[in-house]
Amino acid sequence: MAKPAHIAGMIENAAYLIRYNDKVPKEVFSRSLISLARRKAKISQAELARRAKTSQAAISMYEAGTRSPTLDTLLRIIRAAGSDLRIGLSGPDTHTITRERFEKTLDPKVLEE
Repeated sequence: MAKPAHIAGMIENAAYLIRYNDKVPKEVFSRSLISLARRKAKISQAELARRAKTSQAAISMYEAGTRSPTLDTLLRIIRAAGSDLRIGLSGPDTHTITRERFEKTLDPKVLEE
């Protein structure tokens, strides 16, 4: 059984929030963003590289986490995929509470699928 689109989006967004707040190395976080933006645009690494004016090898290394882009490069790649990356400041980290509330609203079977 497929997850409803709004549930899948909530799970995906929560997963990124959790990864970021758990202080995962930037290589892992940036590779997830690049890969997600590219898959959302339904384009190949080569096409993304062409649009971002970089090499396919660089995109591959960023997605593999073996190389980390600068913030400027990350923004250029995300935009080349047709997405936008917004960074903002927020109050104290409360992701544990948010995650617990989020998980309570979902049927456990949905999370397993």
